[in-house]
Amino acid sequence: MSENKSVRLHQIEVHPGDPARNTETILRLLEAARADGVRLAVFPEAALSGVLTAQEWLCPALQQACDDGLERIVAATQGIAVLLGVTLLHRGRRIGAAVAAENGRRVFPAGSPLPYVPKQLSPENRFDAVSGLLCAGAVAAREGVPPEALAAPFAFDGFTVGAWLGRADAGAAERLAGRGAELLVRLDAVPYVRNRAEARGVPVRAAVPVVVCGAVGVVDAGKTVFVLEGGTEVRRTDGTRACAPRFEAGALDLTSAPDAPAADEAAAPRTVIRALETACRAQLARLGLRRVIVGASGGIDSALTAALYSRVAGPENLLLVNMPSRHNSQTTIALARRLAENLGCTYAEVPIEQSVRHTREQIHGLVCERPGGAGGPLTLSLSPLAAENVQARDRSGRVLSALCSAFGGVFTCNANKSEATVGYGTMYGDIAGFFAALADLWKIEVWEVARCYNREVFGREVIPQGSIDIVPSAELSPEQNVDEGKGDPLIYGWHDRLFAAWTERAEPAALEELLAWYVEGTLGRETGYEGDIRALYPDARAFCRDVEQMWRLYNGLARAKRLQAPPVLSLKNRSYGFDLGGAQLPVFWPPRYEAAKQRALARSE
Repeated sequence: MSENKSVRLHQIEVHPGDPARNTETILRLLEAARADGVRLAVFPEAALSGVLTAQEWLCPALQQACDDGLERIVAATQGIAVLLGVTLLHRGRRIGAAVAAENGRRVFPAGSPLPYVPKQLSPENRFDAVSGLLCAGAVAAREGVPPEALAAPFAFDGFTVGAWLGRADAGAAERLAGRGAELLVRLDAVPYVRNRAEARGVPVRAAVPVVVCGAVGVVDAGKTVFVLEGGTEVRRTDGTRACAPRFEAGALDLTSAPDAPAADEAAAPRTVIRALETACRAQLARLGLRRVIVGASGGIDSALTAALYSRVAGPENLLLVNMPSRHNSQTTIALARRLAENLGCTYAEVPIEQSVRHTREQIHGLVCERPGGAGGPLTLSLSPLAAENVQARDRSGRVLSALCSAFGGVFTCNANKSEATVGYGTMYGDIAGFFAALADLWKIEVWEVARCYNREVFGREVIPQGSIDIVPSAELSPEQNVDEGKGDPLIYGWHDRLFAAWTERAEPAALEELLAWYVEGTLGRETGYEGDIRALYPDARAFCRDVEQMWRLYNGLARAKRLQAPPVLSLKNRSYGFDLGGAQLPVFWPPRYEAAKQRALARSE
């Protein structure tokens, strides 16, 4: 294809489950492209339906609305060609497909028995596994043709374009070019992933221009919310490249887009911030919410959450509330107040000591009778740990919930991924709220993103340095006194790396592997921990004790807590509520680990 042929890639915000709105967006942009003399307008995968799970496709009217929208788009292609990704019905089964139209008529792939190019589902695409869509291979089998026959280029008036959906297949791209394609197009709708193994972007090299057209927006999969990053990019035959900004709707012209290499900055804290703000802004808008309440403890998690929502909802719609008991220090109370001053938002203090004491007086020592006289009465007591939980629940279940009614809006869940992994939080207490924006960030990443907010977003110390420096603590007992340096039982530098070995590796690290790495002295290299593991655990017995405790928590009560926790924003390759198992199964102890443990202990004694 001559590179002076005008092609425009539209990185649109696709609204899942709203074909009418998406259709209007495409029609408006199609008209603007025609007015600008564009020859081919390209739109991303799932451009009409948005990314949906199989459950959402149970409504036949939704597919009908997508079909109706496609008919309107085809009819609007007088004097222009269009290429987009849609969902269709093939012999009663839904499929993902690339379709094309020109001058009011559908354009068929050259030599294909079908009027579209079906999507080849990929196990590497997290959405494919839950879409319920039929794979291109199955479509080919139903048609009685080899899969290659369906991967055919679209022959427009005067030029030919090869297209596919999802992850690139270099072989398919070569075959399309060999069949006369003058432009290769990948239609995409993929989530942002901070810790992806390789850079995204144009996946194949060819003697013709190669482009990616991606979608932006937010995908709600129930317990997990995803941010589509776009990733629209052009690679021209002269080696120059251009790319669209992440997370933003916009357009990229094949010839006139300014040259810019596609930098992979997925791990940069600034990119994480943009993903966080995009998702939270969309959540509020979709739920029709305006005001947000944050329980501000003075610690880093609530401080980062408050900073995030001050930009998303605006400080005028943000209320920070500190809820001290007798265990809260003046240090953290002052930090919470200073945060509110820095953000310019509303602030309140609601002490909970009186209400907690009232609850304890009501419950501790409560005599429960047995109606009918079967057996004696039962006297209840509140343990010190239970008393801690009472405080946490009083804050959320009573104070924050009541403030939602008085101030309007919702309150946030400030939990991070470290806490979620082992259930370090109280159900209906700090594990409560309308959305858990930080729940896919490790504690060490929370600190990192907070520093970036001050440095690169606000340009000054808005999140108090004291909140970053102070020892993390729930402040629910004298054993968690921050002024005495007492806090959480987790060693975040190490435990974050341990938990990542279970949750973010393609093959989760087995207990026996972790023990072997400890014995061999390679644990830091294998997990990414940069500290001295022997300083934490001087012998195999101490190491095993800690790993077993964390394994028991991760696979035990923490599963039940995660199942009942608020929806999580996915920022990693594997996230709770979607990729990571949620079934409440018995804790599995690998037999090989027990044998490896006995050998390690015998050698160390």
